[in-house]
Amino acid sequence: MNNERMRYIVLNTKIYRTPWFLAWCILCIFSGCQTLNRTNEQIPIPDKLVIFTFDDGPNGDTTERLLDVLGKYHIQGMFALLGENVEHNPELAKRIHDEGHYLINHGYSDTWAAFMDDEEFRANLDRGEAAIVTALGADLNPRLYRPQGGYYKKSQQKIWQEKGYTLAPGTARIYDAVLKATDKDRAVKKMIALIERQRGGIIILHDARDSHVLMEANLEKKPDGVFNRTWIPDAVEEMIIILKEKGYTLTGFDTASFLFVP
Repeated sequence: MNNERMRYIVLNTKIYRTPWFLAWCILCIFSGCQTLNRTNEQIPIPDKLVIFTFDDGPNGDTTERLLDVLGKYHIQGMFALLGENVEHNPELAKRIHDEGHYLINHGYSDTWAAFMDDEEFRANLDRGEAAIVTALGADLNPRLYRPQGGYYKKSQQKIWQEKGYTLAPGTARIYDAVLKATDKDRAVKKMIALIERQRGGIIILHDARDSHVLMEANLEKKPDGVFNRTWIPDAVEEMIIILKEKGYTLTGFDTASFLFVP
C-alpha cells in the first residue's frame, strides 16, 4: 500500500471523506492491498518522457475529442477500457486501436478490484478482455492490465500474470476523477508541477468515470458534477502544449519496453 497516496486521497478529495472509506483504508493497509502507483525510481522512465494514460472509457464524444487532440499532436496514448463501456461503444474502442494507441484491460465492471474475491476478479478480467477482443476483432497485444480503483490484492497479481498480463502502472496522478470542469485550470497546473518535480512520468487521467450506466444516471442528476468528463480533452491539450514547450517527449513509447515486463 502506498500510504502517501492514500493520505492524499483522504485529505484532498471530499468524496472520500466518509466513514466507510476510512474504514476500508485501514482494512486495506492491514490486509496487504497493493497499488498501481509507482515512482519514477521504481520504473526506469527515461528523463523528460511523459506517457498519457486514460481510464474508464470509451466515453462517446469526450473520448472522440481526446483522440482528436492526441492525433493533432501525433501523440500515442494508453487507454484503460472497461468492458461494459466497450460493449456500449465498440466502434470507439476500435478507433482507439486503429489510431495506434495501446489498449489496457481495465476489467469489465466498475467494481474496484480490491473488493473482489479471486473468482470474481478472474471472471471480471476475462469478461473485460472478451469485450475488447470482440470490438477489435483481434487479440490484445501487448496484454496490459490496470486494476479498477487502482488497488488490488496480492493474489490477484498472480491471476493476471498467469493469463499473460503485465500491470500498467502510473507515476503521476492528481485524482481527476473527483474533479469538476471548474477545476480544469487547477488540475493542469497541478499535473505540470508534478511532472516537473519528477522530470517525467506516466500520467493517469480519466476520459470517463465508472460504467456508462452510472455516468448517465449521475449526469442527469448533476450535469456539472464529477461525472462530467467533457473538460478532459481541453485540459490534456493544455498539458501537451506546456510540456512540449518545456522540452518533454510525449510520444514514442513503442520503445519503452519497461512497461511490458511482468
